[in-house]
Amino acid sequence: MSNFLRQLDIINPDHLVYPVTCVGLGGIGSFTAVALRKLGFRKFFLYDGDIVEAHNVPGQNFTPNRVGMPKATALAEILHECFDDEADIYPRPTQFRGDEPLEGIVVSGVDSMSSRKIIWRAVQNSRALVPLYIDGRIGIEWSEEEHRVIGEWIEIFSVNPSSTDDIEFYEPHLFEDEEAAPFHCTAQAVIYTGNIIAGIITSNVKKWICKEKFPRHFLFDVLTLDMLHAIE
Repeated sequence: MSNFLRQLDIINPDHLVYPVTCVGLGGIGSFTAVALRKLGFRKFFLYDGDIVEAHNVPGQNFTPNRVGMPKATALAEILHECFDDEADIYPRPTQFRGDEPLEGIVVSGVDSMSSRKIIWRAVQNSRALVPLYIDGRIGIEWSEEEHRVIGEWIEIFSVNPSSTDDIEFYEPHLFEDEEAAPFHCTAQAVIYTGNIIAGIITSNVKKWICKEKFPRHFLFDVLTLDMLHAIE
């Protein structure tokens, strides 16, 4: 049986009654799902149509023995291995296309704005069942002149899909894919960035559960350790 004794003064797992839906299980979702599982959540829906490739192992939360498996199936195994208790974990080894209802705390870890728009529309269609929506983003700023990374930022939106204020705040940040700066081919993901963004997302979920204040928009440069933006 899982022993949460050391965290009971911070969060009681008995309060974590919501399902967690993770859409995109790469450098954001693979770490976030494990962090939320270790926090005490017990029901997960996992969406990703990709398979685990060798180059995913260093920067995502997968192991070499799972190369070739669907990411959703591989991560479901990892979540089951976190504890020896039973959990309800439902892998969906397919790209989320917006035609399935969403449920619980929804975490978007996709890498395109077009996918984020599809998820957001589905969240809006299911907002009676989705009390919290979290959109995690990772960005790399590459200097061709200096031939190096000059910025590594993480951005997190944590919003209530039923709040008019949150909708009006979030939707202008759903711009077109063409407006996003392309990543350098070898500067797309690194292990510490995934761990940091998963930790902040999990902290926001904990604060939401405990009715504490948390930023609905958080922007942080991992390279310089500068807080660029935080709005409650």
